[in-house]
Amino acid sequence: MSIQSPRILPSHLHAFHPSSTSSNTVRVLGTITALHGNTGTLTCGNNGDVTLILKLDARLQVGKLVEVVGKVADLEGGQGYGIRVLGSTEWGDPADCDYKIYENVVNATHKVKTIFYE
Repeated sequence: MSIQSPRILPSHLHAFHPSSTSSNTVRVLGTITALHGNTGTLTCGNNGDVTLILKLDARLQVGKLVEVVGKVADLEGGQGYGIRVLGSTEWGDPADCDYKIYENVVNATHKVKTIFYE
């Protein structure tokens, strides 16, 4: 059996924090907009940014569309939540993605959780 990893938007991070009752392994789609040492920024369309906590061997590139699988975690200094990256898949050029479709899929799966995640 595979691990459940709900698709989320940045506004859903709090619901998958380890202190919540939900699973905290998630998937999120976005464009890598910055990389700084062991952190990165994933811009999720018009839904905001997510800070990524990277492994040393992470092979992400700025400007690429990626799907990240990871665990929601507290950021250092109490600056909110981020995602500790477990793995990622490059999806190519962000210009080729209709992010609105992804948003609709995420919203649908969160409306009918019993079908998708429970």
